[in-house]
This record gives sequence, structure tokens and C-alpha cells, in this order.
Amino acid sequence: MLRCSRVCTIETMNLDDPYHELGLSPGASDAEVKAAWRRLSARWHPDRNDSPQALRKIQRINRALEVIRKARGEPEAEAEDPASGTQASTAEHAISLTLEDVAIGCVREVRGEIVEDCAVCKGSGLQLQATECSECRGAGRIRQHLWFAWVLSTVECTACQGHGKTRHSCTACAASGKAPASKYHCRVPVAPGARAGDLLDVTARVQGRQRQHKVALRLRVELQPHEFFTAETDGTLKCEVPVDGFAWMANRWIEVPTPRGLQQMKLRRGYLSYRIKSAGLPWTNEAEAADCIVTVVPIFPEELNGEQEAAIDRLVASNSQMVGTPAGDRMAAWIRWVDNWQNRYS
Repeated sequence: MLRCSRVCTIETMNLDDPYHELGLSPGASDAEVKAAWRRLSARWHPDRNDSPQALRKIQRINRALEVIRKARGEPEAEAEDPASGTQASTAEHAISLTLEDVAIGCVREVRGEIVEDCAVCKGSGLQLQATECSECRGAGRIRQHLWFAWVLSTVECTACQGHGKTRHSCTACAASGKAPASKYHCRVPVAPGARAGDLLDVTARVQGRQRQHKVALRLRVELQPHEFFTAETDGTLKCEVPVDGFAWMANRWIEVPTPRGLQQMKLRRGYLSYRIKSAGLPWTNEAEAADCIVTVVPIFPEELNGEQEAAIDRLVASNSQMVGTPAGDRMAAWIRWVDNWQNRYS
């Protein structure tokens, strides 16, 4: 559950300014915009940059990305309308991605709640308008009787602290200063190539009891551990696959997993490592994915059964029929050399 009571204002800027903010020209591609935003966000994020200007700078960078997305008609990343004068609440949310999501992109459903200050009392828990104190009738002081009835003195009214007026509890929020929790829900597109720790800024509409407004979501990307893939920093994936030892010896085709689905791969006897081009993650080059390295582990039975023994015998016998082939000629020559050697020394 997300709870946040902070509000933040977002600066306005002309249409050409967001490109300048990201160090780009107005004709920059979507990939260039995304790469520039990532680079600048990593540099200016307040968690990594102690500069006093870091918070203001990261707000401008995020706002630039929202303006560009809105101008290009990307509906899922709705930008705040500066002319409306509406402030957007902020909330943080984590989204968990698989390596398959990173490879091909995905759309995530984001749901949560946000608790804001009461709009009636502005978060104070008290009514905004003060009323006359009922204890001192607005005087700020009350009379106090001493030992003698005819001797009077005045002291500060404890009910109003001497101000003569008091503010009653806010009935709208039961003096809590907080509005009832509001729910938000949005669909967030995640482009291929997301990394752990990436920050995605989107805006979602919130339907609260007091008003309909927006919430600025900062989504932090988390990567799930994979069952059999491991990822290198450049996006190269590694996978170990057990294969039938006889299929490996016979150079058969097998299916191996990649983040984009199963792919055909031909085994080669004597080789254990294979490289599948462009089957990894687009972490270094967004236009082209890295490779996937598959290591095969040939599996043979510990003991051969009768059927397997008979099959091996047939294979051995078939070697005598390879006369006329390079392999058959080599085997025949070896047999003759051994026979000659044996004849000389027997």
C-alpha cells in the first residue's frame, strides 16, 4: 500500500525546451530520447547526486520526458497540464519484470492507494476559521478568586492560550488531518531494455471522495531471478541445457529456450558451447540485442540396457562397411598396421 502526503509542482516549458533539456534536437528518435533521459536521470537523481540543484534538475528532466511523450501521442504516459494549476501528488511504486519482459517489452498494471491532507482543513485537523472562545468569551483571560472573595485577579485562558479564539476539530477528517485513501490504477508500457533500478515517471488519475486529481508515479524497475538464464552487464544471456548424449553424438537438432521463445539449434559432436546471435537483451544497443550463449551438457545412461547394447553392436559392425570413405580407409589402414606389427613380433 502506498501512502504519501507530499505534493510537488511541475514547471511549464515550451514545446522545443524539453529537447534542449535532454540535450537533443527536436527531431530526435524515441530511442535517443529514452537513452538521454536515462543518462541524465542517473547523473542527477538525488539519491546519487548531493548537489543542491539535483532535485530541481531531475524534476525538469522528468517533465521534459513527459512533454515529449504527450506531444508524440503516447497515451499511457499522461503528462500534467501546467495550465490547470492542479498539483499532483507523488507516490513511489516498484514493478517487477522478468528477463522476457526486458527482451520484448511489456505493459504493467499498476494499482495502489494514496493518502493526502484533508482539503477542508489543509491537513491541520482543525477548522480554518477560528471562533470566540467559550471559556473566556473572547477576552483571552479569566478571573481567578483568591483567599478573599473581594480580591480578584486574571490569568491567561488555557482553552485558547490567551488568544480569545479557538479552532474546533475538523469534522470532515475527524481531526486526523488526512483525507480518506484514494485508489489509483493505470497501465504502464515498459519499453524493451529496462534495467534494474531504472525509474519510470508516469501520471495516473485518482478518483477520491473529495476531488478527482492526478498522482505522479515514480516506478522503480526490479528484475526477477530467472529459472535458467543469467544476464551479463552487456545484456548477454547464459543458459545451461542438458541434452541427450546420443543426440549430441549424432549432430541432431534440438530446441533451446530464449527470452523470445524456443529456437532450433543444431548440436555438433565435440562442441559444448554455442552462441545464438541477437537472442539476449538490448542493454548495450537498444537497436540490437546481445547474444545468448548456450552450454550443453550431454547426458548418457550410467549403464546400457539390452536394446542399447544391441544398437551399439550394430553401429560397430557398420564401420566395416565404410570402405571407400576417408573414415573407412583410415580404419582399414589401422587394422593392417596392427596385423603387420603383430606378425613381426609374434
